[in-house]
Amino acid sequence: MFKNISSYIIIQILVFLLIITCLSSIKVRGIRVWFLINENVILEGGQTKLMFDDLENFKPHENAIFVIGSSHAYRGYDPRIFKNAGIELFNMGTSGQNMKDSYTLVKTNRSKIHNLIVDIYPGVLETVSEESTVMLIQNANETQTAFEILKNNFTINSFNNMAARLFDIKPKPMFFDEKYIYNGYVETDTYFKSDTGSTYENFTPGGNFKYLDSILNFASNNSIKVWLATHPLKWNESYKNFYKNSYLPQVQKILSKYPDIDFFDFTFSHSNNDSLFSDANHLNQRGVNYYNTMLLEKLK
Repeated sequence: MFKNISSYIIIQILVFLLIITCLSSIKVRGIRVWFLINENVILEGGQTKLMFDDLENFKPHENAIFVIGSSHAYRGYDPRIFKNAGIELFNMGTSGQNMKDSYTLVKTNRSKIHNLIVDIYPGVLETVSEESTVMLIQNANETQTAFEILKNNFTINSFNNMAARLFDIKPKPMFFDEKYIYNGYVETDTYFKSDTGSTYENFTPGGNFKYLDSILNFASNNSIKVWLATHPLKWNESYKNFYKNSYLPQVQKILSKYPDIDFFDFTFSHSNNDSLFSDANHLNQRGVNYYNTMLLEKLK
C-alpha cells in the first residue's frame, strides 16, 4: 500500500515538473507563458537585481555601514554622501522589505557586515508584506539566500517564485523609472505637491516586531554595531499623536533590551517642507541630502 502511495506521489511530482518545464519554454510575444498565467511571479530586474549585482562585488572595510529596510531605505541613504564623509555605505534596502527578509539578509551576509543601520517606520513594522519576499527570491545573487527567504516565508507566491528561479524563466530586467546610482541606492528628483490629510488608528505590533528583535539580538551576539533610524516623514497632528503615543512606546520596549543601540529619529525634524519629499512617504534627492547630512553628524 505504502509503495503504491509513494509511486503515485513521485508520478505527480514528475508531471508537475514536466508542466512547469513546458510552460517555462514556450513564449508568447517574447514573454514566457509562466508569467502570462501566474501574476504572482515577479519579473527579474529593477533596483533589487542591481543591488544584488553590486553586493556580490562589494568588498567592505570594517568601518563600512550597511542599511536594511524598505523603499524608505533604498531611496533614503546615498552612498555618495557617506563616501564624501569617508564612510563606505551599502544600501541593502528593497521595496516593501519586511523584517523577516531583513533578518535573513543580515544572517546570510554576516561576513561582510560590521556596522548596520536598520531603517524603520510604522508602516514597515505593522504589516508583513510578501512583496520583498518574492522579489528577493527572484533576484538574490545566491540560491542559498533565496532558499533561506523561502523557508522563512513559505507561501504559494514564494514557492512560485522559487520555481521560476530554479527553472531560469527570467525575462530581461525591467527597471524602475528612478535613477539607480550604485550600492543599492535609487535617486528620485520629483516633488510632493499635496498634504497628508489622513487619520491614523492605533499602532498594532505585527510579526515584523518579533523579527526586528531577532535582528538586534543577532547583531548583539555577533559584534555588529547597530543603529535604528527613521528619516523625515510628512505629518499632520493626527499622525504625530499616533506616532508618539501609539507607535513609539512599542519601539522603546524593544530598545529597552538593548541599551547600547541608539535610535536616530528624524521623523519630525523638519517643517513639513514639501520640497524635501517625492511623496508622503519618501524623500527626494534634496530631502536625502538634508537627512544624510544630519545623520552623519549623529554617527560621528
